[in-house]
Amino acid sequence: MGKTLVSSQLIDRVTYHVGRKLYEVPVGFKWFVDGLVDGSLGFVGEESAGATFLRRDGKVWTTDKDGLIPSLLSAEIMAITGRDPGEIYAGLTQQLGEPVYDRIDAAASPEQKKQLSALSPDQISQKELAGEPIKAMLTTAPGNGAAIGGLKISTQNGWFAARPSGTENIYKIYAESFQGRDHLQRILGEAQTIVDKATGK
Repeated sequence: MGKTLVSSQLIDRVTYHVGRKLYEVPVGFKWFVDGLVDGSLGFVGEESAGATFLRRDGKVWTTDKDGLIPSLLSAEIMAITGRDPGEIYAGLTQQLGEPVYDRIDAAASPEQKKQLSALSPDQISQKELAGEPIKAMLTTAPGNGAAIGGLKISTQNGWFAARPSGTENIYKIYAESFQGRDHLQRILGEAQTIVDKATGK
């Protein structure tokens, strides 16, 4: 199962629940191409709802994000199970946790964007995020070791990732919580403080 590192952590939970391996990569569908072509990735998805998976014969369907195939899968789920995919999702979240997700943009100078791109976990002194111990600080993707162009910090029930925009003088903070919207707002607020401090803003 492949995912970009700003996609929902519910994907991680489902993947581990069904006993599969997770392949987490930087933002960009291009990172999935080799795994789709060689058959090592059976399903991949990213944060803007693009997804694809292998055909039944194990060959690649497409090496770019596809909206048609997940729609066909949803129709097949309904035809075979007689259940709306939304019901199945509700069952998953009842079992594995219900995520809430948001993204904010914050102003950043070109120099601050450069600093964010070059951040190291050693520059982060915090041990907790929104009341939970930090489990991981990443500047490279666990799946392929490629630089993520920013920082991702994770706890048991939440995470944030901060990346500079490639086209505007802003940075983007993506965040998710499995403990509700108030917890998500705490993550976003603390994330902005962490990034601003690390970039000298």
